[in-house]
Amino acid sequence: MELAVLLALLGAAQALSTCRSLDLEAARRKRIEAVRGQILSKLRLPAPPAETPARQLPEDVRALYNSTRELLRQQARLRPPDGPDGYWAKELHRFPMEPPADGESWPGGGPSGGPPMATSPGPCWGDGEGAPVPCI
Repeated sequence: MELAVLLALLGAAQALSTCRSLDLEAARRKRIEAVRGQILSKLRLPAPPAETPARQLPEDVRALYNSTRELLRQQARLRPPDGPDGYWAKELHRFPMEPPADGESWPGGGPSGGPPMATSPGPCWGDGEGAPVPCI
C-alpha cells in the first residue's frame, strides 16, 4: 500500500518537473562549433576555407624528402647516446646562506677570515661613505 502511494507521488513529481535531461552529444556539438568560430575569428576568416583536392608531390621533391629523413636516421644511429656528463653542470658554485659556525671561516674569505668584501657596486656596496661592506 505504502509502496503504491510512493510510486504515485513519484510519478506526479516527475510530471511537474521543469528540468530537462542533459543531451551530452548536443552540448559537445555546440562546444565544437564554438571552438571553430573562435579559430575562424582568430584567423580573421568569415567562413572555413573551401577544401582543395590534394595534389601529388613531384617525384624529385618526394625523393629529396625521403633521403633527408634517411640521412637523419643514420646520423641518429651513429651519434653516441648522451651520457650523464652532458646533463650535469661543469662548474659548481657554492653560495653559503648562513654565517659559518665558530671556528670556521668564510669560503674565499675577506680580510682576517671575515666574509668576502664587495668590489663593485651591487646590493652590498658601501656604507654611505664609499667604504666597502661585507656581502653576507
